[in-house]
Amino acid sequence: MHMHNRRQIAIYPGRVTVAEQTDRRDMGARGTAAAVVVAGLAAVGVATAVSPAALSDGPVLCPFRHVTGLPCPGCGLTRSWVALGHGDIASSFGFNAFGPVFAAIAVVATGLAIWTLIAGRPALDRLRTALTGRFALGVIAVWLGYGTVRAVFAACGWGFFPSVT
Repeated sequence: MHMHNRRQIAIYPGRVTVAEQTDRRDMGARGTAAAVVVAGLAAVGVATAVSPAALSDGPVLCPFRHVTGLPCPGCGLTRSWVALGHGDIASSFGFNAFGPVFAAIAVVATGLAIWTLIAGRPALDRLRTALTGRFALGVIAVWLGYGTVRAVFAACGWGFFPSVT
């Protein structure tokens, strides 16, 4: 037996030690944090770099909308983020009421990921727990309900929600 970090760890051929498991877990957390930073900065960068005018008559990218002609819960999120990136909060909520909510989550996740990379502490663990807990599932359920109501209103032609084409 060898002493490592004041704990006795048996070394067996082909077995991974506790220290190696911890190193692998830390590497995974740092890799996840780096991916979140890249994705978050790219999303925020695109939202602020793209002109809202460029999206006013853009192509329909949603497969659900192509097939049904109705908006899915995610329809309008890109336009919402672009409007928010240019300070137009009212339009941001108009394109998709959950756009600003998800943008705020993305900014917080990116900040925590940057903190994880700088401080070496897994700050994303708490966010991961929050985003997979009951509250998060409730938010997702409300978002899907909102999307369903929006699609039904669009199918009936009631026009309560702004058209996102």
